[in-house]
Amino acid sequence: MKKELILEIIQERWSPYAFSSNPVEDYKLKAMFEAAGYAPSCNNEQPWMFVYTTQHDEKIFSDYLGFMVDSNKVWAKYAYAIGISMARTKFLYNGKPNRHAFHDTGMAVSNLLLQALTMDVYVHQMAGFSVEKVREYFNLTDEIEPVAMMAIGYLGDGNSLSPELLKRDEKRRPRKSVNEFVFKNLLSKPAF
Repeated sequence: MKKELILEIIQERWSPYAFSSNPVEDYKLKAMFEAAGYAPSCNNEQPWMFVYTTQHDEKIFSDYLGFMVDSNKVWAKYAYAIGISMARTKFLYNGKPNRHAFHDTGMAVSNLLLQALTMDVYVHQMAGFSVEKVREYFNLTDEIEPVAMMAIGYLGDGNSLSPELLKRDEKRRPRKSVNEFVFKNLLSKPAF
């Protein structure tokens, strides 16, 4: 498929390590989260939840950093905001398990990422955090599952990064060819 057919904003999305601690305007943060709310979801359940903090709330920002593994703390501490995506794993209308909750939450995050990029705001999602610490901190029920953490902010100059992280930040991760993940009729037959 011709690369020019893919929306440029999708091609430009990436997850930096170098963040600036310059404040992201509230209207931009609101727009990002509002864009997430436009994602499709099973039965229009909209199972996603987001919680975030900024460097203005130093104690809470520090608490959020405490949820992360050390290798994420070293660079995420420079981002202006830290967010957490969560999924309600049961349908509100009948209490039955919603096996699509993570899928739908991921769709909402995708909207959030693209909206952020249109405003020159970057987001780096992280799986490296303690789900248990997040559960305990927010006193979550079993029906709410932390999905990912994310650093949110403007791009930084990288001066605060180690040489290894700076090198990783400058290198874009390669994307798989469409033939590696799309098949037609059988899983053994690449579609394109």
